[in-house]
Parts: sequence; structure tokens; C-alpha cells
Amino acid sequence: MSKVLVLGAGVSGLTSALSLIETFPDSIKELTIISSEFPGDYHSHDFASPWAGANWCSFASNSDKYQIIRDKFTYLKFLELSERDPRTQIKKFPVKHIASKEKETPWFIKENFVKDLTKITPEELRERNFDPDKFVGWQFTTVSISPNLYNNFLLSQLKTHNVITKRIQRIEHIEEVIDILGYTPDLVINCSGINGGKILSELDPEEADKVYPVKGQILQIYEDLPFQIMGDDLPTADIPLEDEFLNIFPRPEGGCIVGGIMRANDGSRNEIDGLFDNIERIAKRHVPELQKFTVFNKYVAIRNARKGGVRIEFSNYVMKSHKGNLNVVHNYGIGGSGYQSSFGSAKQVCELSTGVLGKKT
Repeated sequence: MSKVLVLGAGVSGLTSALSLIETFPDSIKELTIISSEFPGDYHSHDFASPWAGANWCSFASNSDKYQIIRDKFTYLKFLELSERDPRTQIKKFPVKHIASKEKETPWFIKENFVKDLTKITPEELRERNFDPDKFVGWQFTTVSISPNLYNNFLLSQLKTHNVITKRIQRIEHIEEVIDILGYTPDLVINCSGINGGKILSELDPEEADKVYPVKGQILQIYEDLPFQIMGDDLPTADIPLEDEFLNIFPRPEGGCIVGGIMRANDGSRNEIDGLFDNIERIAKRHVPELQKFTVFNKYVAIRNARKGGVRIEFSNYVMKSHKGNLNVVHNYGIGGSGYQSSFGSAKQVCELSTGVLGKKT
């Protein structure tokens, strides 16, 4: 039987760990998760999971068949969990998805994949200050997730399988895990987020500079909404900043998060001047239901993205500081899609682990 190490306790690491322990119960002797952050921690702005929007509206391009597969699998899993297990705190909501007519229709609309799909009328677009000659909108059923509640649920499920957790300082090189554990694990799952490439600088140097930060800024408000709204493109009358969009997601426990921006290659904790005012003004302009807008929190956080997209693949490294080889399955660089592809990505991690762990049970 094998000893498995999962490096990272964000949504990617926790979901990968749970999928592994459930898929290979007869092959895994011991599964350990080590991380500098765990569910409930808010001390790191570049630990993406607690700060996430955490809904489902696939960003996959129509030509990215592998990401589409991952996102499809996760959508269906989230709908199932929302109906089957209230402990997940996953709640179904309709989402109003609005985009420029100049953009290609998303795959999940083209394929009629999402549930309860309808087109938003020109009248509603006008009421929401979107010109129906320039914008198109759809409504369908999606989910909202409260990151802290959901990730604590995942962690509690892992504890029922006797998974070991250990808090560590951030490591510089992946071989350090051997010194931390006192042995070489049979398999390492690299879900270390913003550091996913950096820790490979000695064994896989081409990866070291591929991961980059993408800044986000979010407001949290007390008011509720009975739907989500996503404006991928904004009218020029909004005077949006570069990379700005409109996202409003009601949380299952109440209130909403409102954003936002995707500012690539900015990993600072500094607020973008004027953005919070912009977010509130634009939200009120397009969602008249939110004319009362009571902010109780605002924050800056970082998504981890990767040149070329998420890395989910197997590597066998000849170690430089220790004897022998290190088997690694990577799952990092997902950008803003960590939740909405989490189960599909974890399924692929399991498929790539069969060479070490054997056939799936």
C-alpha cells in the first residue's frame, strides 16, 4: 500500500485528496496533507480559496475540450451535492449571464448543457442598462458556494478517512517535503497554488516562471439577491477600468459578494484606485434591486494562473538533494476556475495516479 502526500489545502488540494482516498481505498495506506494555510485561514491574500467568488459559470473556451470536460463533471457534481448533502452549504441559484454580442457564444449555451436555460428578453436587458443591440443574455441554474463553510466540509470528510494534516511554513523546493515527512512518499500531489511552479525550480525549471498572479477586488454586502448576475462585458457608459467586469453572487448564508476585476501580473495587496467606488456604482446601475447597498467588508486577493492554462499531469523526477525518484501529479495554475473545475480536475488527478496506486476501486 502507498503513502500519498497532498501539498496544499485549498479547494484543489482538498478535492484531490478526497477523490483519491475515495477512489483508491485499498491502495492508500496513509494520506497526508501539508500546507501553510488551511480552511478558516485569512492571513494570506495569495491563498486563493477563502477569497473566491465560488460559483459555476465556465470560463473554458469553446476549443478547450479538456477544461470543458472538467467543468462539466464539476457542474453536475455540485448540483448533486446541493440536493443530497446540506452540509456542503452549496445552494442553487439562477444566474443572469450577460455578454457582448461580438463574443462567441459560450460552449455551455451552444450545447444547451446547463439546466433551465432561457434567453434574457430585450426588455430586461434595457431595464438593466444593457443595450439589446449590443448585448445578449441567458439565464440558467448554477450554484453559490461559501468557501470557508464548503472547504471545512471537505476537510471534515477527509478526517473521517483518517487523513493526516500538518501545517508547515511555505517551502522553496518540492524535495523539502521528504525532510518534513521523514520519508519519500510514493506519490505527491502538487496543489500548491501560486507556488506550484516556483517549488519546481530545481527539478522542472521551465515551470518556475509560468505561474503568475491575477488580482481581484471584492465587496461584501448585507443585502440578498434571489439570483446571480455576471456581466462579462460592460457598456462604455459604465466607464469601467481595464479588466473590470460585474459579478454579484448571493451567499448561501445570506448577503452577496460583488466584484470585480481580473488584473494579470499584479500580486500586490494594494487596492486599485477608484475600483471599489466603480464596483458599487456599476452594480447599482445594472441591478436596480440593489439600490440599498450596505458594505460590511472589502478585500484584495490573488488568483493563481499559469501560462498555457492549468497543469494537470504526471511527472517522475530524479531528485537532486535526495536519493531516488519522486512521483508527482500536478494540479495548479487554474486561475479563477478553482471551484468550478474542482471535481473534474480531481478526477483527472486520480486517473494520472493509477500508475502508482493501481486500478481504481
